[in-house]
Amino acid sequence: MASVKQSPVGRPKSLQKRTQILASAAELFLSCGFAPTSMDTVAKHSAVSKQTVYSHFANKDELFAAVIDQKCQEYQLSDINQPHLLALTNEGFRGHVEAVAIQFVALLQDPMVTAMYNVIISEAKSQPQLASVFYDAGPKRAVEQFQACLQGQYLRLANSEAHSLAIDFFNLLKGEYHMQSLLGIPFKMDRNEQVTFAQQACHKFFCLLPITH
Repeated sequence: MASVKQSPVGRPKSLQKRTQILASAAELFLSCGFAPTSMDTVAKHSAVSKQTVYSHFANKDELFAAVIDQKCQEYQLSDINQPHLLALTNEGFRGHVEAVAIQFVALLQDPMVTAMYNVIISEAKSQPQLASVFYDAGPKRAVEQFQACLQGQYLRLANSEAHSLAIDFFNLLKGEYHMQSLLGIPFKMDRNEQVTFAQQACHKFFCLLPITH
């Protein structure tokens, strides 16, 4: 009996088109603002159909969250709590935390991130869901992942304590430069200064951690 060749269920979504859409959306959100940027505008700017945009993102909020997530991926901060971390020694865990800290400081000094904060602050009153979308996709997700990371290493940590420590960690990494960036006050840290700042913040954070597992 001759075999019947089945037709493909459907072509996989194009990663290249998704990348185009995200790049265009990021540029438009920053240059025009969130409210004035429509899905149709993103489609035209990224040279794809509106249907293609919707095939990747259900709505503008989801598209905005994806822009935030992509920036976190760029700085290797989209998966802080990796499964293999459960087997880390204390020294290895500290090295992982320091690596996360260095990348987080670099992320906050990315001009695009500073501009995105400004967009959110300026539009939060008229677009209240925008702040929630940003918070859930960025800060909240980072805190939850780092909390899980801590509890994987320190098994006796209660949820509330681990959550509080995770918040302390990221607050230590923001420092004065983050406030200056939001206020438009000139600041500058080169890569070496970023690393030194992150290491010093980690030293303070480790003083807060429980001694035993």
